[in-house]
Amino acid sequence: MIASLVIAGDAAADEKLAKTTIETNPADATVQVDGAEQATHAPVTVSLARGRHIVTVTSPDRQTERRAVDAAGAPVTVSIDLIHVPPDGAKHPDAAAAKALVDALSAAVSSAKLRDVSVAVRSGDVVMTLGGVAFESSEIALKSDSATAIADVAGVLKAQTGVRFVVVGHTDNAPFKSDLAHDNSELSLAHALAVARALIAAGIPADDVSADGRGDLEPIASNGTADGKRKNRRIEIIVVPKPSETAEKPKAKTLTADAFKQRMATLTDRAHACYKGTMANVMVKLTVAPSGQITKSTVLPPFAGKPEGDCVAGLVKDVTFDAWDGQTQTYSFSFLLSD
Repeated sequence: MIASLVIAGDAAADEKLAKTTIETNPADATVQVDGAEQATHAPVTVSLARGRHIVTVTSPDRQTERRAVDAAGAPVTVSIDLIHVPPDGAKHPDAAAAKALVDALSAAVSSAKLRDVSVAVRSGDVVMTLGGVAFESSEIALKSDSATAIADVAGVLKAQTGVRFVVVGHTDNAPFKSDLAHDNSELSLAHALAVARALIAAGIPADDVSADGRGDLEPIASNGTADGKRKNRRIEIIVVPKPSETAEKPKAKTLTADAFKQRMATLTDRAHACYKGTMANVMVKLTVAPSGQITKSTVLPPFAGKPEGDCVAGLVKDVTFDAWDGQTQTYSFSFLLSD
């Protein structure tokens, strides 16, 4: 869902004010303009002076984003689709699956002739490392040639099934601060978000893409040299298996006598409530349809119509069994009632 926040000034009344519309996804995201929180449940009109303004959008389970808006008089629309935070409890693929995935990705990377892209297993994760991804320094956006390269990477990733992708940004240790990113941690996240958005634009489902930033905390080379800094400024894409969906339990071919006895035996403790002061061996005969529902229940003599028999009949009438493919089955079971 998209919510629109209209930040408007009457340009006809005051040429120093401009109109900007901000669209957010999810619709209930919180929007701040230059640090002032706005209401998003309905269009809101504020005085937005001409010039540069910082819009911050937040929402649970999504990464916070900042965007610069240059109000210059003409109406402007800014759409911000927030990217998911990485899923909790993501599992590593097993060793065999990881090797197969690395082999498949490496072959695809080679076939597509992707440059500065490598794939390896690190700490149990399958990690694709992208070197040489370039960003516009002021707006933290992908440069056009890098956007094209990310689209090529997306083509390789889309061929993989049963996985999702966590985009992780890394920086060198050079201090950074701007109105869009206050430190290297925020800068690395902003870079990861730009790449994540490019992957989504190239056709990877948004629900399969999340982003995170590690700043300068995980260097892969020394920051003491220009080449080391270049290597540390990188994007990594962690390929994570999707949670397996619970498969539907296959139906048995029939209701076996053992399966019937095991299900009925679960009622023996409750059957003690049918004890009426004299030991009794109450046998019940059940006809069960392939759906697992009891279609006929008969208490056999000598307890048919007796309190003990009526009690057992009431106990078993709502019992169900696992469905099967086959014929209706009839079995008998005996409840020993004693103190």
